[in-house]
Amino acid sequence: MPGPFTRTMALLMCATVLTTGCASTGAMRVNPVQPTAAGSAGRDVLTEYVQKLPPGSAVRVDRASGRSVRGTLLKATTQSLFVQPKTRLPEPIVEIPMDQVLSVIPETRGGNHIGRAIGAGAAAGAGAALVIFLVIVAAFGD
Repeated sequence: MPGPFTRTMALLMCATVLTTGCASTGAMRVNPVQPTAAGSAGRDVLTEYVQKLPPGSAVRVDRASGRSVRGTLLKATTQSLFVQPKTRLPEPIVEIPMDQVLSVIPETRGGNHIGRAIGAGAAAGAGAALVIFLVIVAAFGD
């Protein structure tokens, strides 16, 4: 028969496994840069930010006209952005002057990964159940 120390350790390990966050599927978030009312200072920061984005990045560009463009960033200069729109039918490359850009937001490809989150949660739950089962067997199996 196991002693009180073994039972206490078994219960402590079960509680630890149940209360910790075992899986995380959160993606890294990047805050978009938007020009401020300060004018050219905000515009310069936005221009520098966009030029540091790697070509081929999926982006959403919000324009002053109210229309946004989702697509692939091809090139960014100090005067304009070149974006290949993501549409069902192919469209020509869009050149957007920097003075019309309100914000540029990088987007993750594939959208929300609900299936991946469900799989990670199921795997974490199965692992926790297995650990609890093994600890109980070890504690009371003698």
